[in-house]
Amino acid sequence: MSCEFCSDDLKPFFRTQHWSMLLSDNQAYLGRIVLALNRHAKSISELTTEEWNDLHAAMKKFEDASKKAFGATMLNWTCLMNNAYKEKPANPHMHWHARPRYDHEVNFAGEVFVDKEFGRHHNEAVNRKVSPEVAKAIESELLKYLR
Repeated sequence: MSCEFCSDDLKPFFRTQHWSMLLSDNQAYLGRIVLALNRHAKSISELTTEEWNDLHAAMKKFEDASKKAFGATMLNWTCLMNNAYKEKPANPHMHWHARPRYDHEVNFAGEVFVDKEFGRHHNEAVNRKVSPEVAKAIESELLKYLR
């Protein structure tokens, strides 16, 4: 079974030594990303000390960038890995989801983003696709603060 994060087609918009940032297709939470380990590992317990340290640095960079780029109030980080086990044989790849959360409306690239669940758990059923142009603008805005 192939791994979606080990694909040669993967196009991260930012990389650290051990992690790749990919803009999520679902932008219901403006700036949502996936932070995937650059090597194939199946669980948190397989991370090396260097990968843990780099993860902390990448998370800090992304949180700072989200706050500066879009005015995020806070972020939700999740590492659930459940979808990897929907098929047999399972082939999980260590990754995290980051959902910037907003207590205010955000106008960006001609679109309005409203976090209707702010103060509550994120809603997996809420899905918002953006155009490729808006996706590229989101990446570009984050990159200003990730360097």
